[in-house]
Amino acid sequence: MSGSSPPLVRLSGATWRAGGRRVLGPVDLEIARGECLVVVGPNGAGKTTMLRLVCGLLGPAAGGVFWQGTPFGTLSAKELARRIAYVPQVRPSRIPLSVAQLVLLGRFPHMTRFQMAPSRADFEAVDRALEQVGLERLRDRPVDSLSGGERQAVFIAAALAQEAELLVLDEPTTHLDPRHQREVASLIRTFGSQRDRTVLTATHDLNFASLIADRVAALRAGELLACEPPATALRPELLRRLFEAPFEVVRGGERPMTLLELES
Repeated sequence: MSGSSPPLVRLSGATWRAGGRRVLGPVDLEIARGECLVVVGPNGAGKTTMLRLVCGLLGPAAGGVFWQGTPFGTLSAKELARRIAYVPQVRPSRIPLSVAQLVLLGRFPHMTRFQMAPSRADFEAVDRALEQVGLERLRDRPVDSLSGGERQAVFIAAALAQEAELLVLDEPTTHLDPRHQREVASLIRTFGSQRDRTVLTATHDLNFASLIADRVAALRAGELLACEPPATALRPELLRRLFEAPFEVVRGGERPMTLLELES
């Protein structure tokens, strides 16, 4: 990001409350175009709330959220949906659609009010997204017949078909085995390498964060403790403060892997 251009997204003193209780903030944070920012923290830290603020699904109780310097409040829901694709952690347990039909829903923000049917460009975007996640062969399969890893890939494909500048993923590896976790990590890195696309994700998986992140934002009790590259953000002393548990770092390769250390 050049010094003269604004960040893609900026949170300025952003705060959110529920029932009079402060859940998040005030948070000051900038997300640069083309980076992968991973939010980590314990349960109840405010990770999902932060992601929903960045998507425009929640409005801050105080402070502001800005898209390239423009307040979110001045942008319509459809304008935000063209810019931001969101894959939530909690999704319907039953989806009576085929893989291709679900991915096509990602094109909704690009359809006009007078459009009677998806366009050729919409179907081409679906084809590209399915190819990216390696699900072309499953395009006609019912979503409900897929494995957990395959279902996760379908929702990511729908977000890719949206062709947004920012991809937001809430706990993308929950309930996935190691092979599917690696596949999701590869998808995220591939997305981020395309035309300066940007990724924001929240996770409990510190190893996953170390593999994909350009920066890691450490969040605890609604407070941003640090936002640094993985090598420094995932150091044991910060993680001990974040999770109130002892950690050690196993060095290997370019990125450290941080492990929970059991008390003796």
